[in-house]
Formats: sequence, C-alpha cells, structure tokens
Amino acid sequence: MTTQVTAHATRDEDGTWTITIPELTSAAPSGATIIATGSALTFRGVKKAASDLASVWLDIEPSELEVTVTVEAPSAIVRLVAESNDANAAGKAAIEHADALRREAARKLREDGYPMEAAGAILGVSYQRVQQLAGPSTRLVKKSA
Repeated sequence: MTTQVTAHATRDEDGTWTITIPELTSAAPSGATIIATGSALTFRGVKKAASDLASVWLDIEPSELEVTVTVEAPSAIVRLVAESNDANAAGKAAIEHADALRREAARKLREDGYPMEAAGAILGVSYQRVQQLAGPSTRLVKKSA
C-alpha cells in the first residue's frame, strides 16, 4: 500500500527551499503542534527531500510513498495567475461564441441561396471552409419569388 502525502515548498530569501508536510504532525512537550519540516538547496531537490522527510517521519521506505509537491508563491503572483486563468477562460468562451456565430452565418447564407463562393467572400473564408461551417446537412435552398 502506498502512502500519499502533500508537501508544500516555499522559496526562502537565500534561494533555498523550506518544505512542510502539514498532514504530518506531532505534539511537542509544551502541547504545541510540530509540523514535519525540512529543506532543500535547490528546487530540483525538493521532491526527494520531501520524500525523505515523510519517510523518516512515518518510519517507512521512500518507495512506499507518493509525494505531491505544491509550490507556494507570493500572493501578488497568485493573483496574477488567477487573473490570467480567468482571462484565458473568457477568451476561450469568446472564441467559442465567435465560432458559433460564424457557423450560424454560414448556415443562413446557404439557406438563403448564396453560393459557397459568395458566402466565403462575405465571411472572409474559402468556399471549402463555408462548407465545413455550414455543415453537411445544409443544402442550397432556392427561394421562390
């Protein structure tokens, strides 16, 4: 059976890393809670150091552990990343909406009797793309006068 733990890595001012594993605790003689804490000189060493820390704390072999590392960042950076993710999601939604509008325009042009070449000129795409946008079920329908 594999034991799973999550380690948190925080970059220190001197460039080294402090590692904590909040789920691994013990009580100090004073009653305070001691959280498993270690360090690594480089970020590349964080996962191994966290694995070694948990292994010693739990008295199990490192091969019996699965360690997930989360990297703590300054709150200003976390806000920038969240804003970036929100903007990315909004951009994807806008693109999906634009694509739906373009497909609808292609379908309506074809239903109104526009040749694919003319629909392509209106939409700014090739006539082959009009066919893709309009879909296979859209047929040229002649309007009666």
